Amino acid sequence: MSLCLLAGLVQTGCSTAAKAVDQAHISGQQRDFDKQTGILRKHMQELQARGDPLGDYYYALANSDGWIHDVTDPKAITALFEKAAAKGSMDAKILLALQVAMDEPIPGQLDDGQGPGRDLAQWERGLAQLLPLLQQQCSARRLVLDMGKPRVRHYSIAYKVWPTFRDGYYRYNSGGSRTLLRDPDRQKVWESIHRSCPIPQNEWLYE
Repeated sequence: MSLCLLAGLVQTGCSTAAKAVDQAHISGQQRDFDKQTGILRKHMQELQARGDPLGDYYYALANSDGWIHDVTDPKAITALFEKAAAKGSMDAKILLALQVAMDEPIPGQLDDGQGPGRDLAQWERGLAQLLPLLQQQCSARRLVLDMGKPRVRHYSIAYKVWPTFRDGYYRYNSGGSRTLLRDPDRQKVWESIHRSCPIPQNEWLYE
């Protein structure tokens, strides 16, 4: 056998072995992900079985986040939140109001930076809905994997709003120009809600 052919076989063997190792690693990661999200799903389903609207909210948010793929159409996902809100979920009501303010296609997106769209009337409508809700419940919950482990995470929703009043946002004028708007007084209102919002930590979920 020529040295060239032998070298080719060795290289091919190493490549095949490396691919097998990579596939095994990916497969192991997928199994672990499925196991951990299974714990999240079990927690959600137990709440639903008890008739707790929090379970319906978690189901809506899981579809919005994409770790459950039962529903993918934005309008249908929004309808899931509306269903949970109608059953009494304050978390769902909060994220629906936030969706209006931020002009987002679906509620949720809690890890994304958000701000008002071009329609400032919609921004104001959303904030008018959101403010009284946050005065009752200042945070929204989310099922997440934190360092690969399942937990309930709480988000201070006013933090999505007050930096906008501090940093400024644009009003688009009819002539094509735009005006930077800031509002220190409204910043104080929303920042106060954020600063006084208790955020539970270490709410881990187990099998």
